[in-house]
Amino acid sequence: MKHSKMFVALVAAAALLPLTAPAAYAAVPGNDVPSGAVTLTIGQTWTEDTTEATTDALDAALNQKCGAPFTNASVWFTYTDPTGAGFMADLTASSYAGGFIVTAGDPSAADVVACGPDAVAVRGGAGTTYYLMAFSDNATLGGTLSVTVSAAPPAPEVMVTVDPRGTAYKDGTARVSGTYSCSNADGYSSDIEGELTQTVGRMKITGFLSAYPLECDGVVHPWEALVVSPTGMFAGGKAANVTVGFACGLIDCSAFETHATIQLDRGRTRI
Repeated sequence: MKHSKMFVALVAAAALLPLTAPAAYAAVPGNDVPSGAVTLTIGQTWTEDTTEATTDALDAALNQKCGAPFTNASVWFTYTDPTGAGFMADLTASSYAGGFIVTAGDPSAADVVACGPDAVAVRGGAGTTYYLMAFSDNATLGGTLSVTVSAAPPAPEVMVTVDPRGTAYKDGTARVSGTYSCSNADGYSSDIEGELTQTVGRMKITGFLSAYPLECDGVVHPWEALVVSPTGMFAGGKAANVTVGFACGLIDCSAFETHATIQLDRGRTRI
C-alpha cells in the first residue's frame, strides 16, 4: 500500500515538471563536399544555413591559386553552361561576407577559372560543368548563405577622345585632356594610359600619362592628366600622343586606342 501511494505521488510530481526537449542543432549541409554539390540554374537563388559547414584540405589547395584570407564554412554548387554564354554568381545577400572559387570540372583537378569576393563571373565552353565553392572569407563560421546565379554581364565598352590642344608649363610638365565613356565595367579596374612625345631641338621628350579611376556608367566624362618626362622639358609646340582606355569587368577587358597630334600652348606655372 505504501509503495502504491509513493508511486502515485511520484507521477503527480512529474506531471508538475516543465516539459523540455533537447536543443536543436544545425546539421552539416549535404553540399559540404563536392560530391553533394547543389545544382543551380540561371535565375535561381539558393539559401541555406552554413553554421555547421566545414573547410578541408581541398579548400586549402584550391585557395593557393586565389589567396582568400579564409575559406570557412565552405559549401559546393554546380552550374552547367548550355551555350558558353557564361554566368555570374553573387552571395552579397548572405548574413556574412564571403567569396567564391570556381573550377571547370572536378575540383580535385584544380582547374581554377575564377575566384574572388562577393561575386564571380565566368564565360567558357558550351556544356562545361563548373563547380562553385562558396565560403566565408573571414573568421565568421557560417550563417545564412544566399547564392544567386544570373546571366553573365555583357562585355565592357570604353571610348576615349583627346583634345587637340594642351598646355606646356614653365616647369617642363604638360597637361592633356579629353573625354571618355565606360560601361559594363568596374571603374577601379579601368583607366586611361598614354604617351606624349615631343621633339625639342635635338632632344626627344617622352612622358607618360594616366587617369584613374573611371566612372563606368555609360555617360561621357572629361578627363585630364599631367605628363612628366624623365628625358627633358615639354615646351610650346606640337606633340604626338597615343592614348588607350582600358575597361575591365568581372570577366572581360576591353581597350580603345587613339592617336592624336596635340598643340601644346605655353602656360604659366601650374597650380
